[in-house]
Amino acid sequence: MKKLFYTILHTWCLLASVPTVMAQPRVTYTINDGWRFFREGVVGEETVSIPHTWNASDGDDDTPGYYRGEAWYRRQLFVDRSQEGRQAIIYFEGANQEVQLYLNDRFIGTHRGGYTRFCFDITAALRYGEENSIAIRVSNAHNPDIPPLSADFTFYGGIYRDVYLQFLNPVHVTVNDYASSGVYIRTPQVERSEASVEVTALLTNDTRRPAEVLVEHLVCNADGKEVARQRHTVSLRAGETKRKVAKQIRIKSPHLWSTHDPYLYRVHTRVLDTRNGTLLDEVVNPLGLRRFKFDTRQGFTLNGEPCKLVGTARHQDYYRAGNALRDEMHVRDVLLLKAMGGNFLRVSHYPQDPVVMEMCDRLGILTSVEIPVVNAVTESETFLHNAVEMAREMVRQDFNHPSVVMWGTMNEVLLRLPYTDSLRLERYYRFTERVARRLDEVVREEDPSRYTMMAYHNAPARYEAAHLTDIPMIQGWNLYQGWYEPNINEFQQLLDRHHRVYPDKVLMVTEYGPGVDPRLHSYTPERFDFSQEYGLYYHRHYLQAILERPFIAGFSLWNLNDFYSESRIDAVPHVNNKGITGLDRELKDTYHFYQAVFAPQPVLVIGNRQWLARGGTANRGDSVCVQSVPLFSNADEVELFVNGKSLGRKQPEACCASFEVPFTGGENRLDAVAVVDGRTIRDALTVSFQMVHRYPRAHTFTEMNVMLGSPRYFDDRTSHTAWIPEQPYRPGSWGFVGGTPYRRKSGFDTLPGTDIDIFGTDCNPIYQTQRVGIEAFKADVPDGVYTVCLYWAELESKEKRETLVYNLGADIADRSDAADTSRTFAVSINGTTVLDEVNLVRDYGYARAVMQKFTVNVEAGAGLSVDFHKKKGEPVLNAIRIYKGL
Repeated sequence: MKKLFYTILHTWCLLASVPTVMAQPRVTYTINDGWRFFREGVVGEETVSIPHTWNASDGDDDTPGYYRGEAWYRRQLFVDRSQEGRQAIIYFEGANQEVQLYLNDRFIGTHRGGYTRFCFDITAALRYGEENSIAIRVSNAHNPDIPPLSADFTFYGGIYRDVYLQFLNPVHVTVNDYASSGVYIRTPQVERSEASVEVTALLTNDTRRPAEVLVEHLVCNADGKEVARQRHTVSLRAGETKRKVAKQIRIKSPHLWSTHDPYLYRVHTRVLDTRNGTLLDEVVNPLGLRRFKFDTRQGFTLNGEPCKLVGTARHQDYYRAGNALRDEMHVRDVLLLKAMGGNFLRVSHYPQDPVVMEMCDRLGILTSVEIPVVNAVTESETFLHNAVEMAREMVRQDFNHPSVVMWGTMNEVLLRLPYTDSLRLERYYRFTERVARRLDEVVREEDPSRYTMMAYHNAPARYEAAHLTDIPMIQGWNLYQGWYEPNINEFQQLLDRHHRVYPDKVLMVTEYGPGVDPRLHSYTPERFDFSQEYGLYYHRHYLQAILERPFIAGFSLWNLNDFYSESRIDAVPHVNNKGITGLDRELKDTYHFYQAVFAPQPVLVIGNRQWLARGGTANRGDSVCVQSVPLFSNADEVELFVNGKSLGRKQPEACCASFEVPFTGGENRLDAVAVVDGRTIRDALTVSFQMVHRYPRAHTFTEMNVMLGSPRYFDDRTSHTAWIPEQPYRPGSWGFVGGTPYRRKSGFDTLPGTDIDIFGTDCNPIYQTQRVGIEAFKADVPDGVYTVCLYWAELESKEKRETLVYNLGADIADRSDAADTSRTFAVSINGTTVLDEVNLVRDYGYARAVMQKFTVNVEAGAGLSVDFHKKKGEPVLNAIRIYKGL
């Protein structure tokens, strides 16, 4: 890992070389702490540590938008005299997106682009033995000449990855070649009998006189033992940087790198003074010996063996941290992918922290890395130049990682067309094609050994008109049938269509997935209900279609984790929740499903693992509620026990078995048992179940929490409240009278509830559905004193709603014909008017959470009746909570 970018690089295997004088090699250390942070428009300063972003809070609040502008990081830095006379470099792993560096009031340099690494030589401005003043201006303001222009993720501002200093001897391996290691390792031949390795090193002489050095490339195995060595002498003029290619190094009977055995050699590139053997510099790079190939009919092979690429994409976000993550958090994500059984990571939509690539090398995770040319391009030479520079940075910085098998150049670049005029659109197509061809050309020049890839959304006619489908070696398709588009079966039809239309192109499914809020459940799931159950149905369907088609080289489902996208609303505002893990890395049922299918180790997991405070209406007698519980396992047979009683054994279908569990009120213990390869594996879960009886008078009543207009269950984990779906009223029972569920119009059909952000709550699902035209809600409860809570939010507005850029199916209808938002109605409880003029827009505004609480004394067996009286427009109710007091 990069913190093991050892400050003193040497390995004991090197001591077998010619005698050397161990001069001080390069020294590297972070300067992450003690920065004073200033932001435009904010009075005062704060002390922060890097990684840092200034959008961790305002990218996830109720106020639309987030700060995109400039800010300053400043600090005083003391550098002792031990490094005097050496080259001094300041190195940034990532800052978004424009940086200007000043040292001791002297301008040092600038960098554009928020996701690649960069460095500056600060030798001439640095003062030793005293304080140095560092000032860094960072801006994440929109710049039409810097990609990405727009995207479905938050463009966090800040220095969000490590910053460190490097001190080197004046003669050294080059550090300013796009902030790469200065060493490039190629493997032109890899067989099980022999492999050849070619090492190119860039050497710099920053002295004022010529220098002659000995360059040594030493290959050590995973145990640190030498397996090959090559030396050659290099003469450098004063101030010269020279590229030196070593003769091929041959390794007999190599240990190959693979997804199941990611064996790593290390290549130590050393620069020694020919006069006395003094070690001047040393750089260590990983070496994984493997060969791979993509085929249009048979997919991907690694070391001559078929290998379906099974994986996810990933964004670098975490709950309440934005993208400013510690190394350990990046490591955790790659470990999660490996534990799932994945062997592929689409590093999207931008290069990520170096530790991600290092972990992929170590764990055997193949990767695709891409630059953030997303959604659109700007028709300017500066945009093209910046995109090309990003491509060079990406390739050179990650060149030596054996995990990399493809480079991505664009993603959904024609998602939203800027023109409707045919002539202007044609010019835009031609410029976009020019950008695409130049990027593909540059990447192939930089690295002929790997494949190029471009990802498209489901608009092939656009990409064909712009000739973009002709350019890359691999076509990646981002497909969301059954989510943004209604027909889930169109997915497999599109796969077959693309294979037929583009027979000379390798095909990947680079994105697919529905939004899933793990707090939501439904036993009648449908698209855009955000339930765990629909998510599982969707992923099972897609995976089956992919695995049935060998010409699909692999997939990267969208996404490993939920991530922030400030413009999004949905069930969880400002979050794209298509991840198979949450922002906090909670494992969703979809993760457990893939793990059961692909993990090599025995798997047995009871699904709905975090739904520990469940609720429901009695549906077997009046004291038992039967609900489905999934089990995920790669065993041939699984058995589930509830409170010690077996529910029988089942054979999982596609590693999933569903049991009908008879829950009773209070605690329920679930125990699962299976046998895999003679080994018994178990899982257990304890669920607290709140029973809502069909006939409340016949039982002790405590509470009921009901969401109107929806068949969904909602798990409010903050208050441990179980919300259950509505039901129609029947005498002696409880439920609604009259009205219809609110459903929003889409370009294809209608969808459940609304997708707007409800202000003033973190429980959006309670307010995002409602029953329109409701006449009453009745509950025939026993006599007593009750608290009745009515929940409202106005979901209709006459304001036209903009179609959001991430909506790949254009599946939003024009809301300009929405209902009259001046709706007014009265509310009475048991015949007493409690609210005579409810006007949600007038009193609270559009999409604002409202809860009003009433105390009601129920006597003489009258039960509860909350009645709604129409005045203007239709009465609505989003949810109701009833609980008994005295």
